[in-house]
Amino acid sequence: MSAPSALSARLIDISLPGDLAAAGLARETLGTCVADRDLADDGELLLSEAVANAVEHSGSGRLRLVIRHDTATGSLMCAVRDDSAEMARTAGTPAGCAERESGRGLAIIAALSLAWGFSTDGFGKWLWFCLGPAA
Repeated sequence: MSAPSALSARLIDISLPGDLAAAGLARETLGTCVADRDLADDGELLLSEAVANAVEHSGSGRLRLVIRHDTATGSLMCAVRDDSAEMARTAGTPAGCAERESGRGLAIIAALSLAWGFSTDGFGKWLWFCLGPAA
């Protein structure tokens, strides 16, 4: 079997407002590039959580959204960047998030994604996750 071609990958890199409208715009954007409804549904749920986390905790006026969907393999990677370099205190312990009234979004991302994490670029941070095709 040959490696997937660059043409099989769809890449979206956009800016979103740092407000409540961002989650809906992110879901709508993901829906335009993922035809597999199960993958899109899971991606939209996790993307909503990631964007809501950035809106609620970063105070950023703008967010950056990167979506990469490989149609040949069915893999999906989503990343949300905000302008706060402060890392979430619960980033490494998603189970602890579920004990609080808020903060369950990270636990949902951890439970449903193939991989996820945070990284900082010195001026802001990225929250990313990866999904694959339904089994």
